[in-house]
Amino acid sequence: MRPPVSEADLSQCEREPIHLLGGIQPHGVLLAFSEPDLTLRVVSANTGAMLGRPPESLLGQPLAEVLHPSSLVLLTRALSSQSHARGLRIEAAGRHFIGLPHRSDGLTVLELEPAAELTSEEEALAMVELLLSPLTRAQGSLGLLQSAAEAVRALTGFDRVMVYRFDADWHGEVVAESRDEAVDSFQGMHFPASDIPAQARALYTRNTLRLIADSRAAPVPLVPSVLPSLGRPLDLSQAALRSVSPVHLEYLANMAVAASMSVSLVREGRLWGLIACHHRTPLVVPAATRRACDVLARLVALQLASEERAAASAELARRADLQSQLVGRLSAEAGTLRTALPRQGDLLLGLTGAGGMALLLGEAPLLVGATPSLPEVDALARWLAGQHFEGAFHTDRLSRLHEPAAGYADVASGLLAVRLDEDAPRFVLWFRPEVVRTVTWAGNPQKPVVPGPGASRLHPRASFDAWRETVRGVSVPWAPADLAAATSFRGALVGVLLRQAAALARSNAELDAFSGTVAHDLKEPLRGIQQYVGFLTEDYGDVLGEEGLKQLEEVRWLAGRTQGQLDALFEYSRVGRVELAWGEVDMGALVDEVLLTLTARLRENQVEVRTPRPLPRVECDGVRIQQVWANLLINAAKYHRPGEPRWVEVGFVAPAEPLSAPARRRPDEYVFYVRDNGIGIPERFHEAIFEMFRRLHPAHAYGGGSGAGLAIARRLVRLHGGELWVESIADQGSTFFFTLGERPR
Repeated sequence: MRPPVSEADLSQCEREPIHLLGGIQPHGVLLAFSEPDLTLRVVSANTGAMLGRPPESLLGQPLAEVLHPSSLVLLTRALSSQSHARGLRIEAAGRHFIGLPHRSDGLTVLELEPAAELTSEEEALAMVELLLSPLTRAQGSLGLLQSAAEAVRALTGFDRVMVYRFDADWHGEVVAESRDEAVDSFQGMHFPASDIPAQARALYTRNTLRLIADSRAAPVPLVPSVLPSLGRPLDLSQAALRSVSPVHLEYLANMAVAASMSVSLVREGRLWGLIACHHRTPLVVPAATRRACDVLARLVALQLASEERAAASAELARRADLQSQLVGRLSAEAGTLRTALPRQGDLLLGLTGAGGMALLLGEAPLLVGATPSLPEVDALARWLAGQHFEGAFHTDRLSRLHEPAAGYADVASGLLAVRLDEDAPRFVLWFRPEVVRTVTWAGNPQKPVVPGPGASRLHPRASFDAWRETVRGVSVPWAPADLAAATSFRGALVGVLLRQAAALARSNAELDAFSGTVAHDLKEPLRGIQQYVGFLTEDYGDVLGEEGLKQLEEVRWLAGRTQGQLDALFEYSRVGRVELAWGEVDMGALVDEVLLTLTARLRENQVEVRTPRPLPRVECDGVRIQQVWANLLINAAKYHRPGEPRWVEVGFVAPAEPLSAPARRRPDEYVFYVRDNGIGIPERFHEAIFEMFRRLHPAHAYGGGSGAGLAIARRLVRLHGGELWVESIADQGSTFFFTLGERPR
């Protein structure tokens, strides 16, 4: 059995000095000379066949021994201009060549390829048309790449032209293809990163075009094979004729490819992909055609970058709008962030395209959407606290970094996190679920190379048949817009927290000062007024007469109402600072207790109370919600016309049952209501009635009151993460609905 390939074996591929192979391909000739004396120092061994002079006779000779005087002038001008001119028409030994000069290892390297016939004006125009057509007719990025593949194939005549896009881990995928029907298709297939090792990718970035004209031809060695001054072969990183690694030649042979060409797609200095060309027989592509393909690749890369920048800008603007809405709502919300955030779940998740979110502020984590359990989130936060990162931490393969995450891959295979506190495990976490997918590889990616006999060197895989792999534990990757939105939200959240903290501190200080003032300066005088009115009534009632007694009673009523309003204001301010005592509550028993305390008032007003069905058990703070029911029932009992039958109905709408305002509740929550057949409320006042001390009728009408009951009730409901609203038509009764949010986990 053949031994498996180790990491050390694979690193052998990574370390192969493919730029120092000491040879060139045989379809051209290489001359390397020193400057300014223009003396030949290195030549390829095929000068005898190409230039009529063997290598030994050229070394140490001036370049003028080889080049025609006019060509020598052309070359020296190009070199002195530092323009690194490519494609010079050079005459040498009575033959015409295309000259490709560059500098390496202190020498000037001149590659010469036999020149094809001069290109006619019609051919040049046709080439320009082929260059521009992908940019003018393509729709979208994939359409652009497909058009580019077709244009390169039309320009060069290759059997198969593919556009190969690199993934984040450097494996590649064929995203566009143009081919002869006689050759296999690789459209949609993936290739492992080891097919194009790191040093090859570095060369593709520096030297953007590479032609292998005949993969079966023997390489031509350089003379001398080693530079005396450096003790190694001449560096041919930028040489178009550079010979080919034996491993890569075998790779091409296994694919039945005799000639190949690659054109790099470099976007903003980074290798984005390749235009890869294959041919079944040897094929020499003229230098001018290769340059046209290189220009096309640069234009395509520019257009790709432009389209992606435009899409990224639009996406960033969309995320900024979501954040603006979110911050605006959070700033306007009553209560704490723990109660306000869950009501903004759609915006919180839409901000990063997540399926779930956890907010850790030093208390129990606040969970929104699909997330791991509370203990799992706590453990994840402790692990994350030990990771060193700046900005945002992100991964689409969480279980590879944090092994316990394999147990909840269905909700959190992807993690995006921002740190809120450097000294404590306080984070905002977004989660993405696992996306199970099938990847089709060109051959088994687990066997990219195999050892040769005696393990002297590695050999590439021999099969490129479709090999399918099911990928699990991986989410949709996080995009740059997701990371930008997360880091921006962190700053916004910190701002909201600081503003709320400052406002709370200021409000509490003002309330404390106000309560002291009221207690000492207002409440006592109000009690005194009521007492003195009583004294006057008892002592001077006969003297004052009926009108005088009526006016004194009005004074006492006003003092009592003012004291009631002060008490209501205290209660309203206290509600905003109360900590809820969550627990499971029998809502039916809770309402029965409220009705028991209101028996006298209900009997006095002759109100019939209806309960169509038993109320459910829910989680809430029973004492606070008891206060909500009391305020709603008192209101319902009050507002009736004299002489008409009066009834109040207490009920609920179950999660699966329809609701007139479905957007006001989560799909899984109960909606409770108090319905009456009273005087109703015009629609324009449906929000006004929840304002503090807001009454729609004269103070004495319908039994009076402070006008604070509904405001306090709504504040208590919102403190639970729920909502309170009314549906009513004038003269047709009212229905007050309320929901209760989820208990913080």
